[in-house]
Amino acid sequence: MTRLPLWARPELLAKDLGGLALYYPGQALLARAPRAALAPLARAGAGVVRRIGVADLRAEARELAAWVAARSGEAPPPEEALVRAALRGQMRSELEVLRYGTLTPGNLAETCVVEGRERLDAALSRGRGAVLLLAHMGANQLVMPALGHLGYAMHQLSAPPTKWVELLAETRATPLWARVQARRWALEQRLPVRHVDVFGFLRPAFEALHANGVLGVAFDGGGGSRFAEVPLLGRIARLSTQSVDLARRTGAAALPVVVVWDDALRVHRVVILGEVEAGAPTDTLRAVVASVEPWVAAFPEAYLPFLAMRRRVGRADGRPLFVGGGARGT
Repeated sequence: MTRLPLWARPELLAKDLGGLALYYPGQALLARAPRAALAPLARAGAGVVRRIGVADLRAEARELAAWVAARSGEAPPPEEALVRAALRGQMRSELEVLRYGTLTPGNLAETCVVEGRERLDAALSRGRGAVLLLAHMGANQLVMPALGHLGYAMHQLSAPPTKWVELLAETRATPLWARVQARRWALEQRLPVRHVDVFGFLRPAFEALHANGVLGVAFDGGGGSRFAEVPLLGRIARLSTQSVDLARRTGAAALPVVVVWDDALRVHRVVILGEVEAGAPTDTLRAVVASVEPWVAAFPEAYLPFLAMRRRVGRADGRPLFVGGGARGT
């Protein structure tokens, strides 16, 4: 497996050094820090990242601001304000990863609350499991400890961070970045969840649902082999049908989920939305998008980092999220 030498991408060196400091000596300190310290740390970290360069974030902020304005009929939110809020949220989510090992059923409520749990319980009462169709919003990985620590048989279908080192070996995987991904994977493995590799055999995912378990899978991720073109945020997105196919093939309930930050309560809200019918993949994905879009409109900064990441990765793997290069109206 090829990895880029440190000097191949000088613009990444500062990011990689910062990530290494955060995940190694920083992780032990942050795991013990009071939660009140996370907000100023997130602001400081966001300021540093903003200076390094956030061209993709700004490009997607323009697109997202235009969509929010068209939807609401009001003036678009300031692009720079969106960028600042997105960076703070992204840094806050990253800091939560460093504290995974400290989460317990007893202190979970200090970090996140689960809304719509009754919808999940109603779905599981039918005995066919539940597929949580996760949006890449905010600290979306908190779905795993949130439900795992509440006693649900939680499974997560996703790519291990170390897999990205292999996939991006020639475009991003510097030795420092590879070490950070290895550390992140070690932290994720401490969560109360069974991880299912999206690039491996999917039998554990089917077994989980047949056992009336809960399977989390991002509906807007890039994995899978079949895609459907679906309107999303005023553009046409190519969304993998893998998530909804799992629900349709097993008879499991399909429930969209978003995660947003509540600034008043100072906690992350894990919101389980209403069940959608798992029928034809394109129709199901349209229903999922219809459930999620109001949350993106209300919390655009929570979805912006994902859009920027997909723009960046799309240039590397040739599989952009949006059809036609991502411009609105294409």
